[in-house]
Amino acid sequence: MANRGLNRRLDDRHQGDGLFLLFDGNLVEVVDVSIGGLKFRNPPYRLDPGLRFPFELRSAYEDPNPLAKGIAVVRAAKADWVAVEFVRPTFALMKVVGRHIGRQVRGPNHLFRL
Repeated sequence: MANRGLNRRLDDRHQGDGLFLLFDGNLVEVVDVSIGGLKFRNPPYRLDPGLRFPFELRSAYEDPNPLAKGIAVVRAAKADWVAVEFVRPTFALMKVVGRHIGRQVRGPNHLFRL
């Protein structure tokens, strides 16, 4: 594997405009997203690295997909944002992420039809 320097990210990140994470009754705005995880702002309470929690991903561009649920593990946390990694993401969750990324790159999604 090539040396990636200080960048530990494995996947390209894309703007999260229009994506929201619902967990523990809280709806938070997604800052950026990749196929491996996402970053959201203004957590409702402190989330420490290593914490796992269930969530639902919602998009302002499509009807809620009740199957777009998953488990996230906190990888980094600051006072105003949290970065999480998806744990064994489901196909339904990856469809929502893939369609969102497809809209961001303004072309057909290479994984899923829009």
